[in-house]
Amino acid sequence: MRISLITSTILCALLMLVAAPLAKAAPASQATPDPANDWQRVQQAGKLVIGTSADYPPFEFYNSNYALDGFDVALAKALGEQLGVEVEFNDYAFDGLLDQVRLGNVDAAIGAISVTAERRAVVDFTNLYYIGSSAVVARPTFTQTVTSAADMTGLIVGVQLGTTYQAWAQQNLVDTGYIPQDNLVPYRSVRDMFTDLRTGKLDVSLMGKLTADLAVSGRGLKLVGEGLSPQQLAIAVPKGSSLVEHLNEALLALEADGRFAELSKLYLSETPLPNVTTGGAVVSELPTAVATPPQPAATPQPTATPACIDSVKWIADLNLDDKNMTSPPILIPGQDFSKGWRLQNDGTCPWSADFALTYASGNRIESAMGGSSVKIGKAVQPGEQIDINVNLRAPQTYGVFQGFWRMHDTLGQAFGEVLWVGIQVPDPNPPVATPAPQPPASQLNPNLRADSAYIASNQCTTLRWDIDNIRAVYLIDGGNQQGVGGHDARNVCPSGTTTYTLRVVNNENTTFDFPITINVSGNADYSLNFWTDRDRIDRGQCTTLRWDVRNVRAVFLDNEGVAGVSQREVCPGDTHTYRLNITKNDGGQDSREVTIRVNNSQPQAKKPRIKHFDVDRNQSFIGECITLRWNTEDTEGVGIERNGSTLLQAGPSNGSQEDCYGPVGINEYTLIAYNRDGTVRNSLSVTVQDAGD
Repeated sequence: MRISLITSTILCALLMLVAAPLAKAAPASQATPDPANDWQRVQQAGKLVIGTSADYPPFEFYNSNYALDGFDVALAKALGEQLGVEVEFNDYAFDGLLDQVRLGNVDAAIGAISVTAERRAVVDFTNLYYIGSSAVVARPTFTQTVTSAADMTGLIVGVQLGTTYQAWAQQNLVDTGYIPQDNLVPYRSVRDMFTDLRTGKLDVSLMGKLTADLAVSGRGLKLVGEGLSPQQLAIAVPKGSSLVEHLNEALLALEADGRFAELSKLYLSETPLPNVTTGGAVVSELPTAVATPPQPAATPQPTATPACIDSVKWIADLNLDDKNMTSPPILIPGQDFSKGWRLQNDGTCPWSADFALTYASGNRIESAMGGSSVKIGKAVQPGEQIDINVNLRAPQTYGVFQGFWRMHDTLGQAFGEVLWVGIQVPDPNPPVATPAPQPPASQLNPNLRADSAYIASNQCTTLRWDIDNIRAVYLIDGGNQQGVGGHDARNVCPSGTTTYTLRVVNNENTTFDFPITINVSGNADYSLNFWTDRDRIDRGQCTTLRWDVRNVRAVFLDNEGVAGVSQREVCPGDTHTYRLNITKNDGGQDSREVTIRVNNSQPQAKKPRIKHFDVDRNQSFIGECITLRWNTEDTEGVGIERNGSTLLQAGPSNGSQEDCYGPVGINEYTLIAYNRDGTVRNSLSVTVQDAGD
């Protein structure tokens, strides 16, 4: 259903690798435990080790507290509770997630994993717990509706690399001749795919419905089709594992007592429907555990000797230990630093010298911290350990930054455990020409506040504060003191009524404590959290609005309907206040506001904008005419190219153009809108057929 999220950000800072061989650990190819004894081994250990790939919301992701979250994560925790064992998670690249099951590094894997015949050949699956629908996403200017493969004839289609969506598109679009092979564009980075979709390099993208919903709400895209490639999700375990029976029983228990329905509504905004029988297995249109008896063991089939498996295991942080993101090291803006890890080749393949460590994604756009891909530079045998160091640079903006890194083979395939760099940059508050006088203690006010001081059990809220001209600020939570910025925020989820303390140290080194109490009641009503990564930016910069709203009827961002848990990047040209409104289940209203203050704000140059560019038909016969239509804003003129050759120069901002001379084949038309401040382009394709075909 999905792949790991790989971001190809290449920035200016150098990234250095030191690969020093260490003493070998036990060979990774040693015998793995008998899967028939898996359940007994888990019981004895008292824990279930789960592998996931935390880059696919709403199923798995890192929340604002830098902790694993999502439907799959919550489901795994509930399964562990039902089975009476603790659950331990490890985050891996999705490309190699099932390999971790095969290697015995995890007891099971959950990560929006679609069941396919190819995957069944290497692992066993539990009963299905979710039947997902696919979705087709396009730009707002796209006018077609996609209900079948034929509706995508001639389109340029984006898919995530290695997913079942890529396989479906290959079989149903390329192999059937609806689109040429070059029109199927696979992406390692979903972020890059959305960027190309918005800029017109793609016509449509194919993905899971829930992921599409998040993309539509936060990226200015729209759904144009659904249901082409249904997905069936299950938990993967080793071949022949005795865990299958016990996990299936636990799934049924969660469904029977309503916990499964609660998780579905909480994370997926869906309520499971009653089970229906399909082909001998009980499934549903919406998430629900599958009430089927344990599956009989498959008859063993002769198989070829399996290929070796690439894997990487994190051993230790060599420096800058962030204590699992509970206390990220404090760096100053722009500070150069080096981050090091000790890693082990815990697979069965040797690593090539061309294997590379690559930045994948982060909690903020600056989380790459100047990093770029680097080759490891030496062969590393199974069981061998190496030390790797990367040179990075702290962002110029303040906040907490978490950047994720993955190892890739020579074909660009990601594998093994995910690494991260975690730091925090306090608000620098540079001194002004004439230092402001230190206010008396009675006037020192950090404006400490909470989005909601009254929440229900299992809900969260956000603490916020703003203070200038001080030496240091700390947030104290249960005795844990953590350095924070002068203008900062923290999401907190107390299990009971809790008092937090903001400790401020003024320029005279005097300490002042400011408490705030979050009152927790026993019954859930609704929760409303709305915050931003940065509430002060420079002109031309962007920040991200984030919100987490639970148990309400509707959510609106500046009067636009949005998902309850989502985010949106905004780039205001001037100081702007964003408003999040909700309609409660009882019909009542509530709201929160976030103001983004823009330094040196001036009226921004108006770049040209293409509002609409389409064609009356995407297929014609040779000699027939087509009509191109466009609508633009803030343009001095437009041009049109066909296959790179000029068709129109200095055309009107709004208009149409007829073309009757396109050659046989796929013709790409590009609209170029321009003014003195820039140029923008948008493209579409028209297939011209020979009249004799």
